[in-house]
Amino acid sequence: MQDRSFERHTVIFREGNPATQLFLVKSGEVLCLKSSRDRLVPFFLAKAGDVIGEAAMIPTVPYAYSAIALDRGELVGIPASNFEEVFRESPDWITQLSRTMIERFQNTANLIAENRLIHPTVIGEEQFSSQLETEFRKLLS
Repeated sequence: MQDRSFERHTVIFREGNPATQLFLVKSGEVLCLKSSRDRLVPFFLAKAGDVIGEAAMIPTVPYAYSAIALDRGELVGIPASNFEEVFRESPDWITQLSRTMIERFQNTANLIAENRLIHPTVIGEEQFSSQLETEFRKLLS
């Protein structure tokens, strides 16, 4: 495991990139965004104690969304190889259950993005302005 500090508007990972680490948010806030029809849709606001990058638990699955820090904070990165070891020693049903849960979460994220459903508990429409969306698109390109 590896601690990593981040500054405001740091890209933690990008949608579609190989999922190399799962992250535990120790402090700060990280906005998780899914791209859909040339737009970014925020669907999850990770805070201290939350986990992001769960695709790293399943080999060969890329990140299903992007994660960008809203403010300064700290993460703990857990390499994907750690999960390979755990799953190798676990019963097959644990591996299948994990895969199913991740796939369902990714399908839900896709539906949220396709329908551009921004819930106020994630981030308010006024906070995720078109200016902020444009800034994040530049960071991700």
